Amino acid sequence: MGSNSQNEMQLVVGLDDGHDTNKVCYGWDAGAKAWRYGYHKSRAVEGLHQVMSMGGSDSAGGAYETEGKRFTVAASQSLLQTLDTRMTGYPLSDLNRTLVTHSLAACGLGDTPVYLITGLPVDQFYKNGAPNLELIGRKIESLAKPVARIGKGPALALIGGQSVVSEATAAFYDALIQHDGEYDPVIEALIERRPVAVIDFGGKTTDLVVVAENISQVYTKLSGTKDLGVLQLLDQVAEQIKSEFGLNDNPPLPYVEEACRTKKYELFGEYIDVSHIVVAACETYLEQAKNFFVSKLRDGSTVGAVIFVGGGTALIQSALGDEAFASIYQGKRFIAKEPEYANARGMWKFGMYVLDPAERTIQAPAATKGAQAKPARASTVESV
Repeated sequence: MGSNSQNEMQLVVGLDDGHDTNKVCYGWDAGAKAWRYGYHKSRAVEGLHQVMSMGGSDSAGGAYETEGKRFTVAASQSLLQTLDTRMTGYPLSDLNRTLVTHSLAACGLGDTPVYLITGLPVDQFYKNGAPNLELIGRKIESLAKPVARIGKGPALALIGGQSVVSEATAAFYDALIQHDGEYDPVIEALIERRPVAVIDFGGKTTDLVVVAENISQVYTKLSGTKDLGVLQLLDQVAEQIKSEFGLNDNPPLPYVEEACRTKKYELFGEYIDVSHIVVAACETYLEQAKNFFVSKLRDGSTVGAVIFVGGGTALIQSALGDEAFASIYQGKRFIAKEPEYANARGMWKFGMYVLDPAERTIQAPAATKGAQAKPARASTVESV
């Protein structure tokens, strides 16, 4: 390139675009010694609706148009009948693209060239024991399509290069790699000797991935995805609250989420203890997860440890305590810190410390942002 161009390093962003929540990790703040996060519920309605919010842009909704369709992302409107993200093909949908765009903007990344790393469940990322390059490519193409904001709001991020990883594999990167790129010595010693399993309790699914010794491969025959997620658990809690208190309808999802966090449900101005409902639902959920684990790894004696991640892990930990996970695996167990962000952190670490820096370097005209990025790619972890 001539003197009118310059190298530009895109900002690495890990975005776990889940069916329940979009979790974003876009760096480590060395001064505050804290991660830079975004957390935005995957709630939107089709068409244009007036939304109001209190607080900053990170909690506001917004209206968008993409591929001829319009969506309004909900803010704190609990009674909006939002679209169910558990649809077939959600990772490639206009709705997913809109929610991803909104999440990046809400993090304050407007007009910033980003190298975006997202994920797919294990059973979608792999096909016949190998990365599903066709689906991975389609997801990258989908998120590269333009999205326009309707009306006022924060500027939109500039998505340049992209990678897609297996979501639970991203969580393994999170456990292995520290914020500065150094390996965690405990996890490193384990993976040198034995495979390590990761269980990701997500919004729609539960993922199990078994990472081979020395991070050389993924044992795909021992890995998989179960259609069992936090949204189903919340449905169960909602149905039980409706039944127990004689309500006409299931309570709105945000009300149920609050009940699961606080173990109390606000009804006609009174706070009622629903801890027995939440605990029973979590126990059922955990038993179903155990059956899935056993179907893949039997008693688990062939793996050196199991790492638990995802929003479901945080919910079970809150309701039942750390020892509840022993019902799934009796050996060495790790519960990720802030487990709901493990995938997003792992995606960011993949981009920073596994991906070749050249992949996220672009040639941009001087004083110009957002030039075309290098071709996107999938995770380098192989499968067997």
